[in-house]
Amino acid sequence: MRLLIFCLSTTLLSAADWPRFRGPNGAGISPDPNLPSEISKDRNVLWKQKTPKGNSSPIVIGDRLWITGHEGDERIVLCYDVSKGSLLWRRAITKARDEKPNPMNGPTTPTPATDGRSIFVFFPDFGLLAYDFDGKEKWRVPLGPFGGVQGIAVSPVYAEGNVMLLIDTPEQAYLAAFDAITGKPVWKADRPLGFLGSYTTPAIYKPSSGPAQIVVAGAVELTGYQARTGERLWWARGVTNGPAAPPLIAGDSVYTLEPAGEGAPPFKDMLTGFDKNKNGKIELSEVSGDAINEKIMYRLFKAIDKISGNGDGVVTEDEWNHAFSPDNPGGGLVRTRIDGAGDVSRSRVAWRYTKGMPYVTGALLYENVLYVIASGGILTTFNPDNGEVLRKERLKDAIGDYYASPVAGDGKIYFINHDGKTTVIRPGAAWETLSTSDLGEVVVATPAIAQSRIYVRTEGTLYCFGAKSPAS
Repeated sequence: MRLLIFCLSTTLLSAADWPRFRGPNGAGISPDPNLPSEISKDRNVLWKQKTPKGNSSPIVIGDRLWITGHEGDERIVLCYDVSKGSLLWRRAITKARDEKPNPMNGPTTPTPATDGRSIFVFFPDFGLLAYDFDGKEKWRVPLGPFGGVQGIAVSPVYAEGNVMLLIDTPEQAYLAAFDAITGKPVWKADRPLGFLGSYTTPAIYKPSSGPAQIVVAGAVELTGYQARTGERLWWARGVTNGPAAPPLIAGDSVYTLEPAGEGAPPFKDMLTGFDKNKNGKIELSEVSGDAINEKIMYRLFKAIDKISGNGDGVVTEDEWNHAFSPDNPGGGLVRTRIDGAGDVSRSRVAWRYTKGMPYVTGALLYENVLYVIASGGILTTFNPDNGEVLRKERLKDAIGDYYASPVAGDGKIYFINHDGKTTVIRPGAAWETLSTSDLGEVVVATPAIAQSRIYVRTEGTLYCFGAKSPAS
């Protein structure tokens, strides 16, 4: 019966759907035609709706769209009709505790996922829940607390009848699978701890032969797990440090992206800010206060003390330097072949580019060109085979910070910066700008593309854009 239900559920998703963070397998690409060449608050808007605060991205299945949000202690799931933008249902639960996220993260950053029958939602300060398409709760799994340095941003993914969830913090690190029908634990694979943790949503690798794999770009280690059993099939050290951008699967390779290991500020600078008793060490008791920076630094020092130190509540210069060890630089834009087994740290890393890489935004591989957008609006394109830089140029009308990852379809690539400035380009080694506009609101969430429409969530509005005929 379980096999029958699994087979039925897999047929309910179509190529036009956007079933998880950044669409099918996190690639950020839609096959839909007739997408608009410009998106702004007054151009090609089919509908818009005010929304609660939240940074989760939309997912779209058929005629329905889901996001999450928060109001006070409530954590909310919202379902919209994609044709009109009307709210079909809203469900709320009360948070169980505080996870102390970075303000740029927030308590509802994880994006829902679906198997075509249920919606899977992860609230870091509560746990994992499943709803049917009409908003009826099917199951819940309380989880946490997690102890993330800047909160939790990872989204669940669905594969092989299970909901996969990565927890990667200095306090605990594991990949877990839960039965999509019942919510019961299926397997759990412990991972190595990293002093910063990671914030990446896993991807699925389906080799030409053999079982499907879950690919995790996490702190310390890039890893492939057997999707049904959780068996660790291959791993690479020195590729990732503490990434936030999701791994990008293309063929038998994965592209990972984060700033290259550039070292940390010297320990003496830390002493200036935190060594209150002037003994040349940083005691955890000295790092106190309600300011978000103090809280983040407390969790960072605590992680260093636990992972690189002796757990005595004191961080020394040796422990600080060990945590930021130059022997394991990691980071950058890296192509790793994932057709191997066991330790592939040396045998499968094809190339690495380290200059000026972003922290949050993911890479996009579209029409055989690899795109990376960094703060300042610097767009760099690469040959995905060998890492050759094809072009590096600033998006002149959108030079701010970027948190939303680029998405593409219909021969267009969409970029939105933190201030809500949009840029649409025609892809290629000699890409050209098609339009620049302004939404006039902060944007952190990554857009979704489905049924020839592009959905953009700002800090307070959900937009649906579509190409309009001259008569419309």
